[in-house]
Amino acid sequence: MLAQPQVVASIRPLQLIAQAVTQGISVPGLVLDGTQDPHHPALRPSQRLLMDQADIFLWVGPQMETGFERIIEELDAEAMAVQFMPGFTMLTLGDQVDPHFWLDTRNAAVIAELLATSLFIHDPDNAEVYQNNLAIFQDELVRLEQEIKRIIDATSFPPFAVYHNGYQYFEKQFGLSHISSFTGSEEILPGIRKVLEVKAILEASQVQCIVVDPTVNTAFLDSQLDIDTLHYASVDVIAQGGDSQEPSYVNFMRQFTAAFNACRQ
Repeated sequence: MLAQPQVVASIRPLQLIAQAVTQGISVPGLVLDGTQDPHHPALRPSQRLLMDQADIFLWVGPQMETGFERIIEELDAEAMAVQFMPGFTMLTLGDQVDPHFWLDTRNAAVIAELLATSLFIHDPDNAEVYQNNLAIFQDELVRLEQEIKRIIDATSFPPFAVYHNGYQYFEKQFGLSHISSFTGSEEILPGIRKVLEVKAILEASQVQCIVVDPTVNTAFLDSQLDIDTLHYASVDVIAQGGDSQEPSYVNFMRQFTAAFNACRQ
């Protein structure tokens, strides 16, 4: 009996989507853990070996994982870049593609479907299992979308700002829109002029919540803004903190939603 095809994902959210498709057949590998910046991955030998052992390598694309293109050219695996997948919502930040595709649950469904299609070819003996897994996952995503809509309730959601403009897939799917942002990239720190510009907008719009990544130094930002009524909602975009519940894409998005909804405090 031939070994099952090994799926390896670059980041945790993609691994969780792959896990839903391969359930009961194989466990997808993960290259980048929560301690590493996906924008500038410095791979350990064990991580590079994992990539070499992949039959299918699922990654976001060169817009996010800078440096992977050269490595992928050396792999025997089928490389599936989400950035170039057809059929789903794609948003931009300025003149570049926003790479946080997985924050729209409908995009997760498309990624899962295209992965399943590839697995049908790599492993036709288990095609029925992959198909059943895909159908179950798609049903879960439909229910998840309705669940998030009820929790977020865009009609009553308070005005908010974001530190990094990296949540727009989630915002647009669920009818939200931030008032302002400090930076369009996690790698670019806002200057004092930008901070003061955003501060004026926050005060004029009576914004009391800023959505931030876990890495943002909110104490330092607080000292720059000096607005007593502000609080922060810390959201984990790439599931770097892991899941306290059973690890799954659905639970990841539930935790993300709950963190975002902390703006209602």
